[in-house]
Amino acid sequence: MGLIYKEYPTGRQVEFLQWMGMRSASLRFVPVLWGLLFLLFAVDCQARTVRVGIGFAIPPYVIRESHAGIEVDVIRESLKAAGLEVEFVYLPNLRLPVEYAAGNVDGIATNTAYDLAGDSGRETYSSGTTIILQNYAVTLLTAEPVNSFDDMEDKRVLAFNNAVKYLGPDFGKMTKRNDRYSELADQSLQVRMLYSGRVDVVVADKRILLWWRDKLANSPLAQKLELKKPLRFNAVFPPSPRHVAFADPGLRDAFDRGLDTIRRSGLHAAILQRYLKSYAVK
Repeated sequence: MGLIYKEYPTGRQVEFLQWMGMRSASLRFVPVLWGLLFLLFAVDCQARTVRVGIGFAIPPYVIRESHAGIEVDVIRESLKAAGLEVEFVYLPNLRLPVEYAAGNVDGIATNTAYDLAGDSGRETYSSGTTIILQNYAVTLLTAEPVNSFDDMEDKRVLAFNNAVKYLGPDFGKMTKRNDRYSELADQSLQVRMLYSGRVDVVVADKRILLWWRDKLANSPLAQKLELKKPLRFNAVFPPSPRHVAFADPGLRDAFDRGLDTIRRSGLHAAILQRYLKSYAVK
């Protein structure tokens, strides 16, 4: 009877077989690992969305209906350049510090002169300047010129919400001496109030006021209000730079890097040019 030869595995073969056994076992966990990676990726993406509180009625800077506007686009593109997404929360000025204090937003787009930290009780970290607004004391051309805040003391003055906190201490002093000073949230009403003679002076950015006037020109009220009457834009206010005040300094730093990127690339200038061409000051 011949010999029966049986080959036993060598040491290296044993190691290989053991590795194959472990690999086979580990392959059973691949779907689980992919599932965990997917969940981690989804959580990461969700964490990358920044909630920014912003005014709700200040076109062409904020056009809520189309989620667009000069300020909206600059903030969106700055965060995008930093690898972040944005969700805008449109609010009246008086609600902005309330939502910020409650932690419902990560940052607020506002005037640099505004003390958000003092109003909200929550620390803020300010970004670089995003855009610059220019407010005026607007009257009908037939009215007396307004050369200073003192000239506004005896007049019916209508400004936007929180203007007393946005436009500096000298303006604030005038409002305390003028019992006919008032503010409102919806700046579209400023056009109606001024042209109907219910107020003498409106405090507004020039482009915002003209945007609302042009929109009202297509309504049945246009003829009644005589919107073709010329206006006088009295230059008594300094420029009003805007920024985003963040609760997280790291988020502020990321935003500033993105803002610098879109400035250097020319995108910031392109955004301004696109809107200022469409909503030119007349």
